[in-house]
Amino acid sequence: MHSFYVMTDLHYFEHSLGAAGEAYEARSLTDQKCIAETGAILDAAFARIAQDSDTNIVIIPGDHTFNGEPESHAAVIAKLNALRALGKQVYVVSGNHDGDHEAYAFRDAEQFTIPNVTREELKALYHDFGPAQAIAQDELCYVVQLGEGLRLLGVNYAHDIAPHLPFILEQVAAAKRDGQRIIGMMHVPVLPGSPILTLPSDATIKGGAQVAAQLADAGLPLLFTGHMHMQSVTKTTTPQGGFFIDICTGSVVGGPAMVRKCAIDAAGRMTITSAPSVTDFDWDKNGMTAEEYFIWRFERKIKHELRKMPRVVQNMKLGTIATLLCFRAPKSLRKRRLIDACADIVRRVFYGDQSYTSETPEHIFLMKVLRRCRLLVRIAQKKLAPKNAIFADLPALVSALLGKDVKIDNHCVIDLNTGEIAPLEL
Repeated sequence: MHSFYVMTDLHYFEHSLGAAGEAYEARSLTDQKCIAETGAILDAAFARIAQDSDTNIVIIPGDHTFNGEPESHAAVIAKLNALRALGKQVYVVSGNHDGDHEAYAFRDAEQFTIPNVTREELKALYHDFGPAQAIAQDELCYVVQLGEGLRLLGVNYAHDIAPHLPFILEQVAAAKRDGQRIIGMMHVPVLPGSPILTLPSDATIKGGAQVAAQLADAGLPLLFTGHMHMQSVTKTTTPQGGFFIDICTGSVVGGPAMVRKCAIDAAGRMTITSAPSVTDFDWDKNGMTAEEYFIWRFERKIKHELRKMPRVVQNMKLGTIATLLCFRAPKSLRKRRLIDACADIVRRVFYGDQSYTSETPEHIFLMKVLRRCRLLVRIAQKKLAPKNAIFADLPALVSALLGKDVKIDNHCVIDLNTGEIAPLEL
């Protein structure tokens, strides 16, 4: 039996760089992450992991810092060393926010740029957390032996990993020859955790679908990823019978603030459970629990973006919208504001396992709205579909985003031999 923790997107920001003041607060409105609070959150999260004497492996798929500040990296490494001193094996890869990224600090009403770490410097900084234990490596990737019969492939940040696929595929083949299972971690997902995430160019690696097919046919069953700050388990299969699963985990410091615990038994069944990264942390949360605080932060960001809509639209009640479209909204929805409903839907997409399935009032309501607006929907489809095929059927897209079918994002059992994913009853 092998067990390990997966935690990602630590986004630590050294408080001395100015995590307070007018400029910081303005920046904070646009972020689901809790940046000023990162030190308190990480200390609480690491303390919880340190208490688990049965699981001594921790893997972290990148974005260790806010934006690659040297001071932030130094503090993260100190925290990782403290975790190792307690007997934990820690393996990391870099993320896009860790090196060669514009870094900035805050002072009162001013936001100003500061020096950041380069990708070359990252190699030396985090050498002890993976590369030092490597049994094989190239300039981007490394492989370590996690235990008897199990290897871990770590792939450092690159939007395009095609140049490194020969090494990756070679290591998958070598593991097969040696009678070893191999799993991987990488910062940016290969597969989108939601249909809408096929739109942003940086939500997945370049050519993700093609890379996933190659990995599936080669026999790499899964990668643990981060970057998108969401809980998702996404699978693809190939005509040759191969399968590949992308397991994205939310940020430790922003909703959904989650950590996964995984266990692989002798038969190759991986059990995954997800739990809040912290149950509490040392911060004034205005009387909220940690969970409530993360939800408040997440929805504040979404509402900040939605406030670009006219105020009269933001504050419109769902009951009013239904009346304008000549149908009656369910009683449970009539007084809900549009802006609140939209924020809740977005949060559910990212939190996983919180779908508005086809029989829920919310799902039924939105499908009715689209049917009543069919002419506008057809015009939108005609305009948008040539740019991206996912817009060819807008009602189907919206239905999928709401979660027409029950998803398995947080707790599951994956058969590493067949790729079967089953829900885990807790």
